[in-house]
Amino acid sequence: MPSEIFYWMLWALGVLAAVDFCRQQKDALRLFRYLARERREPAANRDTLPKAAVILALRGPDPRLCDTLRALMAQDYPDFLIQVVVDSDQDPVLNEVLQAQATSGRIHVSVLRKPGNNCSLKCSSLIQAVNDLQPDVEIVAFIDGDVVPHSGWLSELVGPIANGRADVTGGNRWYLPLDAAWGSFVRYFWNSRFMREMWAQGAPWAGTMAMKRATVDQIGLLDAWSTAMSVDATLHRCLNAHHQKFKLVGSLIMTNRESISLSQFHNWVTRQMAVIRYTASHTVRSVQVNVAIMLLIHLLAICTAVGAFACGEFQPGCLAVLILFSYWITLGLGAAVHEYNVCASLRKRGEDTRWITPLKALLWFPGIILTHWVLIYGILKSLRMTAVNWRGISYQLLSNGRVRMENYHPFAAKWSQSDNHSVV
Repeated sequence: MPSEIFYWMLWALGVLAAVDFCRQQKDALRLFRYLARERREPAANRDTLPKAAVILALRGPDPRLCDTLRALMAQDYPDFLIQVVVDSDQDPVLNEVLQAQATSGRIHVSVLRKPGNNCSLKCSSLIQAVNDLQPDVEIVAFIDGDVVPHSGWLSELVGPIANGRADVTGGNRWYLPLDAAWGSFVRYFWNSRFMREMWAQGAPWAGTMAMKRATVDQIGLLDAWSTAMSVDATLHRCLNAHHQKFKLVGSLIMTNRESISLSQFHNWVTRQMAVIRYTASHTVRSVQVNVAIMLLIHLLAICTAVGAFACGEFQPGCLAVLILFSYWITLGLGAAVHEYNVCASLRKRGEDTRWITPLKALLWFPGIILTHWVLIYGILKSLRMTAVNWRGISYQLLSNGRVRMENYHPFAAKWSQSDNHSVV
């Protein structure tokens, strides 16, 4: 009788692992086809693009902020300005921004005047920046301080909006870590999967996105941000409520080569999942389904193997271990195919995508295994979180997606410009 139970558990484990793998690869295949079509899309006529503003909110430095500012000033867009909001006049990043401003008349700099107590500091900064824009600005674009855009970034972002093909456009991040740290590897695999989920749901990423200024008013975005923690998850909710269309621009998958430790990534992803849980119901359901499936597969495999070995049933025990390792291996191979297809878009704009060394290749499959356990633990932990910390500020997460900031103070962390680690 025990042997029959173990084989039924093996059958359930095999079916569940196969269904989850096929489900993931189906989304990946759809995304690959989409990116291939995007690579064939003609470029927008730059002469007809309306005046735009690029908004950058800063609290503390980022490793490549100087590169970001230089790249923004070098955009080939016909008429645009750069609106930078710094968290406080005591923030060390202000000096970097003012130095860049001295070399370009496009950069407008302001200090956050009145941080809201019921939203994140980033939301407060973006609200102030939009309200301060000149009346003739028609397009509002947003970028993060760790994104280094190529020269056509803004034109590619605005083109589909100007052509009437989208209400909101955006890109996403893609990690090409220079080191072989476990945290960098786990973040890479997490992002590879999460990017597919975001695309399937039509969810924007705050690091690269744009919309008409009229759209901001139409969907009530500034009011929504005034009581929100997350910029992009709140925008996603507003777009769904007003039936607006988001378009991922394939050429705007932005590379990030920063390093991160495993503990830093765990803290970061736990905070992200806790915020999403309070903000975006569609994303929450997707995350819950994915975590439930991952947890069930792993628990079922472990219980079957341990139970079978304890009862002297070595064959079903070994099969349970084999199924779990086969699941990890197939996901690792799928991630390699995903890497190849995304990098095809990156290479088209001249990005160097040669980041995988022999050591990193050896860590590929162990990285996949570690990613599952880190995510399962982190997301389960996030279910109990009622407060998060972002760059030294604590936020209480309240019901209905609301937030309360506690004990605001200027950014004062020590920083080394040569440090390549993410600021989390």
